[in-house]
Amino acid sequence: MFEDFLDLSLYSLQRDDESYLDVMDRYGEEEAQLYSEALGELMNSMEEANHDVLGVVYEEMGESSDHFGQHFTPHNLSDMKAEMIIDEDPDPDRDEPYSILDPAAGTARLLISAAKQLPQGEAEFYAVDKDSTCAKMAALNMTFFNMDGYVVHGDSLTQDYHRVWATEGSVMGGSVYELDDDQWTNPYDTVPEEEEREDVKQTEESFEETRRADTPDIDFDEVRETTLSDFTTQGEGGSR
Repeated sequence: MFEDFLDLSLYSLQRDDESYLDVMDRYGEEEAQLYSEALGELMNSMEEANHDVLGVVYEEMGESSDHFGQHFTPHNLSDMKAEMIIDEDPDPDRDEPYSILDPAAGTARLLISAAKQLPQGEAEFYAVDKDSTCAKMAALNMTFFNMDGYVVHGDSLTQDYHRVWATEGSVMGGSVYELDDDQWTNPYDTVPEEEEREDVKQTEESFEETRRADTPDIDFDEVRETTLSDFTTQGEGGSR
């Protein structure tokens, strides 16, 4: 039911009536009314608390996954980290917005805290998470907090993705829409294969140079002529 609530909320905000009705067909009129009330309560709670309420509900329900290593950062720590990292007075002469990425975003708490430190429109946020439920919560949170950016349901390590949502902030509030495959280009796929191989080659050469520099001078001919007896010592107990 919680997963359906997330889907219904996203479809509502995207005005995707067909997908909304596909989910709602499993429920009756009473459940539809309860969903509407729950979404209203969520939006009011988010405004009052000024932090991620969806993640709190998710954790209270015990839905977090140890398999995915889900341990959400507390809100106060997220806010403190953003205050420590982001300058109080962003550079006013910047031509482009800041790009802020969380490769294991969860419900986008760290990104929300970062958004609080920056004027609206001064940054573009990227959230990636391998768990579909977390990705949906992140998309909703970034919409509620009026943030510009993208939410990717994918794996930052394997660089694969499954679904992508774009969120846009405005004076009228946030909006969200899911991107089709032809509307999203995986940034990891933009590096030409030859250039990628060249980067790997340069990395390997650099590593080999470092290894040689850190290795002391050794007379390998002398090492090859050394026998096991050269490493033994005589004592009361005999050779050891």
